[in-house]
Amino acid sequence: MKRICSTMLLLASATAAHAQSAPADSSVTLYGVLMEGLIYTNNSLAGASLSTANGPSRWGMRGVENLGGGLSTVFQLEGGFDPNSGTSAQGGREFGRQAYVGLQSKDYGTITFGRQYDVTQDWLAQYSAAYMWNGYAATVGDNNNFNFQFRTNNAVKYVSPNYRGLQGAAMYSFGGVAGSFGNQSAMSFGLNYGNGPLTLSAAYMHMNHPAIASSEGLWNTALFASISPESPTLALAVSPSSMEIYGAGGSFVAGQTTFGLVVTHSRYDDLGVAELGLANARAGYTNIEANVSRYITPAYQLSFDYTYTFGKVQPTDFSPKYHQFSLFNNYFLSKRTALYLDAIFQLAAGDAQHANIEYASSGGASTSKRQLAVTAGIFHRF
Repeated sequence: MKRICSTMLLLASATAAHAQSAPADSSVTLYGVLMEGLIYTNNSLAGASLSTANGPSRWGMRGVENLGGGLSTVFQLEGGFDPNSGTSAQGGREFGRQAYVGLQSKDYGTITFGRQYDVTQDWLAQYSAAYMWNGYAATVGDNNNFNFQFRTNNAVKYVSPNYRGLQGAAMYSFGGVAGSFGNQSAMSFGLNYGNGPLTLSAAYMHMNHPAIASSEGLWNTALFASISPESPTLALAVSPSSMEIYGAGGSFVAGQTTFGLVVTHSRYDDLGVAELGLANARAGYTNIEANVSRYITPAYQLSFDYTYTFGKVQPTDFSPKYHQFSLFNNYFLSKRTALYLDAIFQLAAGDAQHANIEYASSGGASTSKRQLAVTAGIFHRF
């Protein structure tokens, strides 16, 4: 017992000495988000539905250790979960949203290693309704991944220092497949500029075999409705050989009003859906999204978003189109807690026969070209 007590005293002394020598700005922060409520969908393959809507609930830790000379160690661990059941999201991963560590320099930028967001998520998604207000407002099939349905494993990312508002970033993900490094690899790069009320971004991402490399993602399920008229009623798995996402966007703040615009294009090659004769087909989608948000009072925020998506499937020439209108109402009870009431309406056009609001109903796509989803609940962050 004496030896154990002596050891504990030595450890305590060493810890105290290290704490005294560590710079004051070294820290670890615990944080999280809880989102709960109800969602009503008027029309799906299973009829009208009413269910709980838990949104992007998550918790995590982030930290920084000042090493001196303008150099710091940084890390972040973040996991998503379902507050209705307590189960982990992202395929059951403990830290399925982010898990990385790296070094940050004021002069040379930041390099990080681990499971991370690609540059399109970092710098383009910030202008979308799915990112800012409600994940249910994602594009059809979340084809541009702005609802963060998957992350990138085995990734190395570099972000440059901020030079007069301009930053660059690049990321590469090692596939992790012995003998074939490129089999499930990914790469991403982009530029971001911010000066006063104006922010502009452009970014690109490419991933090989995304259904395998990002197996926890649900991004492919809603694409059923946009590759064939019959596909909403079929239980199929889209497994493309590759996918790419690129685009540009920006926002402008004028007093209490923020205007946003983002244009993206996504492409999926060799879809792998042999049941529909689309094993070697490819699908491309262009999304044009414009939104405006205004604080009517310091506690009440009203926002509107319109997204137009048009696609093309080759070699069938199937050309779906979608118009999506979203209205968001947020009432802030405090800086950390808000009540929300949102409505999303989608109209299918062109060759598309079924509206399909992302995550709106467990029953899937609408039986018609129209679908309405209404969500209401509470949002809290800590």
